[in-house]
Amino acid sequence: MGVAVWAVVRSQPMHVAPSVPVPADLEKLDPQLREYIAAKLKWVREAPADPKRQATLGMVYAANGLWAAARAAFQNVSQLLPAEPHAQLYLAVAAQELNDLPEALNRFRDVAGRFPQFAPGFARLGDALLKAGAVDEAEKAFRHLTELAPNEWRGYAGLGEVAVRRNQFAEAARQLEHALQLAPSEKAAHHLLGLAYRSLGRLGDAQRELALGLDGVHYPMPDDWSRSAAQHMKLLPDLFEAADDYIQAGEPQKAVTMLEEVYHFHPNDLGVMTKLAIALNRGGEPAKGRALLLKVVAQDQRNLAAYVALAFSCTELKLLDEALAHAQRAAELAPNTPQPFVAKANALLALEKDEEALAALESASTADPKNSEVHREIGDICWRNLNRTNDALRHYEQAASLAPASAAIQVRLVDLYLELARAKEAATALNTLHKLVPNEPKLARFDERLKTLTNQSVAKP
Repeated sequence: MGVAVWAVVRSQPMHVAPSVPVPADLEKLDPQLREYIAAKLKWVREAPADPKRQATLGMVYAANGLWAAARAAFQNVSQLLPAEPHAQLYLAVAAQELNDLPEALNRFRDVAGRFPQFAPGFARLGDALLKAGAVDEAEKAFRHLTELAPNEWRGYAGLGEVAVRRNQFAEAARQLEHALQLAPSEKAAHHLLGLAYRSLGRLGDAQRELALGLDGVHYPMPDDWSRSAAQHMKLLPDLFEAADDYIQAGEPQKAVTMLEEVYHFHPNDLGVMTKLAIALNRGGEPAKGRALLLKVVAQDQRNLAAYVALAFSCTELKLLDEALAHAQRAAELAPNTPQPFVAKANALLALEKDEEALAALESASTADPKNSEVHREIGDICWRNLNRTNDALRHYEQAASLAPASAAIQVRLVDLYLELARAKEAATALNTLHKLVPNEPKLARFDERLKTLTNQSVAKP
């Protein structure tokens, strides 16, 4: 519901304003979170009968795991706006988070019954019913969700999970394939599709889908309230995760901005300093990263993450002897982990010592033989730097066996197979790449190279 509903309530002020919920032990909370909540409390107390302010306060609490206070705020909104579906929905979510599962399920059912056009209510209801084992009722919720929101992948994925539970694997695959057409990167759907393919005997496809679904987490369908949750997160683990997501998405400056605010509240936290330094390295400010990391290792001379990050900072700054020294210190601290050797290899590559860099990466692979990224980097050096194509291919194939869902590895395999004129293997890898990333820009060029190679093979006498 939107602006019009808020406006109606503001034009009809209550005679008795609702209370403003305050979390227990407010003074013991993280200082950044505590200051943020204090500002929101001041804002809500200025107009406690404003349902939008109460709703915002509820989402602040929810985003930081303060569910008892969140429930009180959502209850206020539900009393101010009985016809607001989000308020009723989040009362159910709060009950769920507080482990009152029967109440939660009853409330989800009530939301669906009262608001039959409210798609997020049916998405949450379907998920809750699956958890409760009510498969038939869940099917009805997900089917209605597909009618309300035909472009929402969760309805089809829900129907797919229902079919998996009924051992109807062909139907499950059909629904889950449709879900992934709508949302190709959703790990939860990939995992379910992998289970369906495995039961259908499609073992190669199952391996790929299960790899794509590894560590998948199912997130509820977004709604007008939940879309604001991320901006309210102030707990360190959530902020660290958000910073990592920004870095992985190629937006390190956003991570830097976020972590600089965290650092303001935690100026002596070595973990915060290290995270900020890593973001600075990735954001093109290695000098600032190095300065922070030197403070960290001055206080903690056994901080592995800081020494590894220092090696990368120094490599970017062309302080290569210092980079090697920090990498060596990291290797002394953790000789059975790959990160120190990867950092050492990075510095050696900058020194154009390719054979020594290769040896460092082989040490990294010995420390972690199932690390596909290390095999990929070894392959890159063997192929691009040392022209050892057979060794490169061996490591790329090993990387692909460890990470069959890695598009970056498949790109290299296709490219090298084509260079080696191995058309059959290239076609297989290219087919996998089409399935993994159908919008990959290199696909058209690879398709043309394979066609040319195949035609040449046919033309030979």
